[in-house]
Amino acid sequence: MGDLPYFAAVIGPDPISFRQRLAPCALLYLAGRIIDDLIDRHYLYRGLRPTLLADLLESKACGNPDAMTFVTALLLCFESMGNLLASSRETSLEWASKVIEANRRALIGLMLEQTGRENWTPAYYDRLIQLKNVDYWRILYAALDPSFLSPLYPFLCAYYALAQKLNDVQGYARDESQGIPNLISIYRMGDQDPLEAVEKTIGSDLVELGILAHALSEPERSVALVKLFESQQEAHRLGLLRPRDPEPERRDARLDLFWHSTLNDFVERLGPESLEDAACPVCGVAQFSYFCRAQGFALNRCQTCGHVFVNPRIRADIQRRLADELEIDFQDPFLESQRLGAEYLCRLLRKHAPGPRLLDIGFGGGYLMRMARAYAFQVYGLDSSATSMEHLAPLFGRRIKRVCLSDSELPWGAFDVSVMSHVLEHLAEPAKVLTRVRQAMNRRAILYVAVPDIESLQFCIFGNRWDAINPVAHYQFFSEASLTRLLEQCGFEVIRRIRHPPLRGRGQTRWMKLFRRLGGDESGELAMLARVPGDSYSPNSEKQLLAL
Repeated sequence: MGDLPYFAAVIGPDPISFRQRLAPCALLYLAGRIIDDLIDRHYLYRGLRPTLLADLLESKACGNPDAMTFVTALLLCFESMGNLLASSRETSLEWASKVIEANRRALIGLMLEQTGRENWTPAYYDRLIQLKNVDYWRILYAALDPSFLSPLYPFLCAYYALAQKLNDVQGYARDESQGIPNLISIYRMGDQDPLEAVEKTIGSDLVELGILAHALSEPERSVALVKLFESQQEAHRLGLLRPRDPEPERRDARLDLFWHSTLNDFVERLGPESLEDAACPVCGVAQFSYFCRAQGFALNRCQTCGHVFVNPRIRADIQRRLADELEIDFQDPFLESQRLGAEYLCRLLRKHAPGPRLLDIGFGGGYLMRMARAYAFQVYGLDSSATSMEHLAPLFGRRIKRVCLSDSELPWGAFDVSVMSHVLEHLAEPAKVLTRVRQAMNRRAILYVAVPDIESLQFCIFGNRWDAINPVAHYQFFSEASLTRLLEQCGFEVIRRIRHPPLRGRGQTRWMKLFRRLGGDESGELAMLARVPGDSYSPNSEKQLLAL
């Protein structure tokens, strides 16, 4: 509304008629703002002023802030319609019908904004901008120029479309954390560099605005050039269209982020390029639906196989850098739970293993490896943690190695048992790693896999507050069906699901007993035992025989 005086100065509407038209238009515009804030859960307008939703949430007298916000928007709509009818008696119904049509299209834009991420394309985004933003602006503009015949009108349509794109660059982290379409998100889903594509688009729009502005006569040209200059200044303020000296990337610079950091934290620290899009890692399909949200990241469920995964997610190389900075804590209660279950797992593996060679992938504190050695296994281990390596090197020497599973082949020949306890959920490409593991296993070899269970009692009770729902550390959230499908696709035969017995003695607390009584277990873990088929071929097995 602050722009209206600029335009009124050159369009020159009749002051009395303008005031009569402005009141209903402003009320309708405000109603749309309130509905948009309610749908998108905005608590601050442009990060500065509290919205009506925020005020009602803080009000102790309001029992249902969402309902009251929606009712307020409806009341404003009806008040506006009454004023429209009253004003039309003095002028004509033509401008009122244009206001209503602009409002109808803006509401369609609000609906279009809820379209699933898999349907976001540049064409979709352009239509969304026209409906939700340009038509929304037309509600106010109709009070000033009811016939839409001012020479300034085509310029202003392009100007407000560009203004929204600039807002998208500024509010990218917020939009991404809320699952709202954003210009950067649209381009990041394509093959080109998103920031380069955004700069190209905004630069092209500024050139178009310049052409439209210089084609105008005075005084419209002066106002158009002022708005063009403001757009250029905003683009420069956002770091766009300015010459930048290439700076060498500092690999030694700390991220200063944590496993509990939000999507907004990563974008503010590292920029939009810190995120990447992903298709379902189990079946490869890019059709999915929203599942839940944690730390600003969206968890989506694949519409084909039902697997739950993070999308968009932080890049895998950033996750590895973060893991290096936040090295393992050997007092971690999760590692203590591994110690408590190590003996049962060793008995299970000893029963099914066709031979003694055991590889623990992601050995952490090394509890399983120590216990497996007592059960006469020939133990080897891989982990990405330098602290784990330093801690266990005196015990295992050259039989442990620090590797990145996504980039490295597995050493030491072929194995009879492979263990991947809480590893797969951290991987961007679990199928690639599982295939590599299978190639390093003998015929009839046994694979034990454990991951957090997205269908566990823990998730049913705590939802996205369950501590396993950490989209920075965990990219994947398996169910029994999706993990079985992944294992079979990678060449394994699933033997059965493993359910660990309850803890006994002092290790069993009251809450553990409660989860058991309710039908769950202490960990919310999904553990599977699988086998390499007897007729499978392992190139590493042949190398091992030749070496012997």
